Amino acid sequence: MDDVKSFAFGKGDTQAPVMLSGLDRLGEKLGRRLRAVMEPLVGSRPEIEPQPVSVIDFGEWSQGVASSASISVYRVLPLKGNMLLRLDAGMISTLVDCFYGGVGNRTMPSRPEFTPTEDRLIARLSQSIVEQLAACWADVLPLDVTMTAREIGVGFASATPASDQMVVQRFTISLIRNEQWPIDIVFPLAALRAVEALTGSKVHDEQITVDVAWQTQMQRQMAHIRLPTRTVLARPSLTLTELIQLQPGDVIPVHINRSLPLIVGDRIVAQGSIGEQDGRAAFMIEKLN
Repeated sequence: MDDVKSFAFGKGDTQAPVMLSGLDRLGEKLGRRLRAVMEPLVGSRPEIEPQPVSVIDFGEWSQGVASSASISVYRVLPLKGNMLLRLDAGMISTLVDCFYGGVGNRTMPSRPEFTPTEDRLIARLSQSIVEQLAACWADVLPLDVTMTAREIGVGFASATPASDQMVVQRFTISLIRNEQWPIDIVFPLAALRAVEALTGSKVHDEQITVDVAWQTQMQRQMAHIRLPTRTVLARPSLTLTELIQLQPGDVIPVHINRSLPLIVGDRIVAQGSIGEQDGRAAFMIEKLN
């Protein structure tokens, strides 16, 4: 038993939430909307690639975030906990250069803080991103998003335990230069667990098309499925002593109700009565449930 490993309940790949597929579809919608948000800033159509949603410890995620990145913190009601939005410094500097007529290929200086112009662009871009996020969630759960803080790096968020599991929705952005940056939207896993049923059942893709021919063929095939039906004439009740003492020839008195159930699977679909038709026992439906 040398391969035995410790396991913490609520952690690890075996606990991957069902809601991730729903968040992936939301991410595809949001990616298309982000293109429209960033195109006026870049002056051309940027490449935005939604990445598969992942679950990762906060400590592991924060290690991959540059100390110069902009981190915005949002309160997202009715979800619990804070949502984080990560924007890298290189992307912000490139956007500013493009917005003011540059081609985004100048060397970005390393500095401990953003310029006032970059701060204004961060505020504008962040606001647009969270507005589009809320719009994508509207069919699932109306969100009230309010910014509570914005800092450089994740130092201010160090109060979050490193072992806390986070859901990371990442978008890879390609602008003018042959370089890519990530935009991360980070939720506490515990916050999304509370709405897991909603994210799994109410997410709709904006570009879903209906295949009418396939639907018609499926309906025709399903119409020929045979389902076993039954009815119950009586349900006599016996004590355990009476059951043990039963002998061949014993008579169990039963009372047949006037109205009997028609049962398909474990569901009662109709009420009716037993009779005879063409010399065979028959069930006449009197009421559909």
